[in-house]
Amino acid sequence: MAIQRDTKWNVILWGFFFLFYYYNWSSCFLFLPMWLTRMVGLDKTHIGMVFSSFAVAAICLQPLLGWVTDKLGPKKHLLWLIVILMVLFAPFFIYVYTPLLQSHFAIGLVVGGLYLGFIFHAGYGAVEAFVEKVSRNRGFEYGRPRLFGCFGSAACATISGILYGFDPTWIYWIGSALALLLVVILLVARSEPLPGIEAEQVRQQKVSVWELFKLRRFWYFTLYVLGVACIYDVFDQQFINFFTRFFDHQEQAARAFGYITTAGNLGDAAVMFFIPLLINKYIGSKNALLITGTIMTIRIVGSSFATGPIEVLFLRMLHNFEVPFLLIGIFKYITDVFDTRLSGTIYLVGVMFIKQSAAIILSTVAGHLYDTIGFHSAYLILGSITAAFTLLSAFLLTSTPRQKTADARTPATL
Repeated sequence: MAIQRDTKWNVILWGFFFLFYYYNWSSCFLFLPMWLTRMVGLDKTHIGMVFSSFAVAAICLQPLLGWVTDKLGPKKHLLWLIVILMVLFAPFFIYVYTPLLQSHFAIGLVVGGLYLGFIFHAGYGAVEAFVEKVSRNRGFEYGRPRLFGCFGSAACATISGILYGFDPTWIYWIGSALALLLVVILLVARSEPLPGIEAEQVRQQKVSVWELFKLRRFWYFTLYVLGVACIYDVFDQQFINFFTRFFDHQEQAARAFGYITTAGNLGDAAVMFFIPLLINKYIGSKNALLITGTIMTIRIVGSSFATGPIEVLFLRMLHNFEVPFLLIGIFKYITDVFDTRLSGTIYLVGVMFIKQSAAIILSTVAGHLYDTIGFHSAYLILGSITAAFTLLSAFLLTSTPRQKTADARTPATL
């Protein structure tokens, strides 16, 4: 009973960590294209370069963060660094980053890429990988605390959408305040393994990261990430600018986008509650990834034919299913197919590193396409790419069982 109470309390604590962290993540990126357009005065191509700068910083950091995450095991050192830097979020964004982009654009790209790239673009992968390890060490389902992150994004979407019409700087000051709450949570949340559960640190039997890179199934997995998850991220980066084209006033568009994003994130949380059971019992992790690719293709291609806000809103609601299937599906696939002792490296290199590496080029290319041929034609191209890679992945990804026959905490073999 004591262990059960401790586990439930720990799920809640890590859930609130996700809630506040993803509130801040959303406060940075949800309205960033509008901020860069309105407050900084950048065109879509330069906005694409800003997102590319985050990707450059992230790919420089993610392999290191993956190695550190696996090396530290249950120790929270890396999360402490991320959270402490996040406390400075508002002062940095308002008094350092924005003025630099206006006066010295190249320097702003470097400085902003390093700071925001570390705490958010590379940092959220480290946070995800760490808590997934904790879930196995402490004996709870990873999807339970992770759904709190959807609530955080939902709250941010509504609050920030309202604040944007009054004083956008308050969006970032709230973020710094919530970072202080993350400090408190890190002080009390438990991450060490329960009695009888082996820690994730590599202690007894060494496992080589280099052996992982020799596996074809690892590279087939990264091919899926590149052609499906990465393309979708690029599509979603400037989606708000596409959405605002259907409104006469940006403030009205910001509020509307905030409301639908809130509804969408609440939907994410509801769906994510059932996704682990659905994947484990009925469809398996490979099929979850293929379903994700299909939904993403429908949304991207559908957006290329959208002519009004109602159609765009309907397609935006597909996000409710994309995120849970992708996030839970990826971690389930990693634990089904690869050695769980390398889960941090696999996630941060095979998923995050690959996505950000491709985004360096694709974000700028997509921004250029938006400026030259328009959103609709660009979305048709992106959707076609996603469809092709989803079909290819149906043949290349490793088949996974509907229900694992071994304990999830037992390391698989390379």
